[in-house]
Amino acid sequence: MSKAVIKVLAAEGMRILTVPLRLLPVKRNRILFTGLTGGKSYDYSCNPKYIYEYLKEHEPQRYEYVWAVADPGRFSFLEDEGVMLVKHYSLRSFKDLLTSRVIVTNGSYAPWFAFRKSQYVINTWHGGGAYKNVENETPNADWATRRRARFCADNIDLFLASCRVQKEQMIRTTYQYRGQVLEAGTPRNDMLVNGNTVAAAEKVRRYYEIPAGARIVLYAPTYRNLQTKVCLDADALLAALEKNGEKWYLISRYHRYQESSSNVSVVGDRVLNGADYPDMQELLCAADAMVTDYSSCIWDYGFLERPCALFVPDKEEYISSNGFYVGPDDWPFPQTRSVDQLAEALGELLSAGESFEAYRKRVRKHLAELGSYETGRAAEAVAGKIKEYTNA
Repeated sequence: MSKAVIKVLAAEGMRILTVPLRLLPVKRNRILFTGLTGGKSYDYSCNPKYIYEYLKEHEPQRYEYVWAVADPGRFSFLEDEGVMLVKHYSLRSFKDLLTSRVIVTNGSYAPWFAFRKSQYVINTWHGGGAYKNVENETPNADWATRRRARFCADNIDLFLASCRVQKEQMIRTTYQYRGQVLEAGTPRNDMLVNGNTVAAAEKVRRYYEIPAGARIVLYAPTYRNLQTKVCLDADALLAALEKNGEKWYLISRYHRYQESSSNVSVVGDRVLNGADYPDMQELLCAADAMVTDYSSCIWDYGFLERPCALFVPDKEEYISSNGFYVGPDDWPFPQTRSVDQLAEALGELLSAGESFEAYRKRVRKHLAELGSYETGRAAEAVAGKIKEYTNA
């Protein structure tokens, strides 16, 4: 039985099991935040984290805050801020999910948990731009996957969009969502759009004990499990980058669903593990250059206009198995299939010459062609919607 079928059945079962909880009153000023669950969980992160931090700074007393997380002990610092922590999938979490006036999520629960009509569910999503197809749009999507997408659309009151193409092709077409779309960008990207990256970059350097003056390349591949082997030799890449005398560090951060049996790996004695670092946006702030493949982090990183190259030896197979809204050939980033090609592409961009200036223009053009909605004030815009709804 596929995961999609299980989630459809879970959704139907949850309607019945939570009937007693639906008799409890909804608390008018309670907001529950939740991030994606499953895989390598980064549940206090992404857009919900940045919306919470904005609200906590600007509306510290107006709301009652709840965070649903996989490991409440890991985020005990939130309790010091007055936040109630609840463990995912506990009875308490279901109670809080059904009695909070506002739910802020980046995807978790929305595709299968039946919320109440008196609640306001905000789906901030967890990827920017309009790149690889989401699950329900892939060639192998079945009836259950599409049913889950329909359920998700019916469950949402406000959907955040990062750009026009995402709104038109993913939100309106794939999810068939007909509700309100907020065209203000993504809260997690506010600091990238505004260029407020110094504090986050310094935080990453302290965490990994990277000295001042050394440079960082981030390797952030997306998830897939295909036949073509993709192996990045980190030591070889670093050696090539250091030929001009600079010192480089490589941080590797796999997708949260990535498993050791998949076709993607990174090898080398000089790899820093980014898997346990809690916030991808902070890693982007610290990275002087990035290597990825089909991940939507290219959207986020694009606003920094720093060197980025794609390592895509399995490009044809990935296109066949997954597909794209807007494919790699329409992106501004150089595509490579070997470490030598990758090092050469990054080296050219890092030289800060005419090639790099042309690259920056291509990045800006690409963001404009996708119809960027990023304003640098997305968290503020969401906070305004929450205030408007809770005051109604």
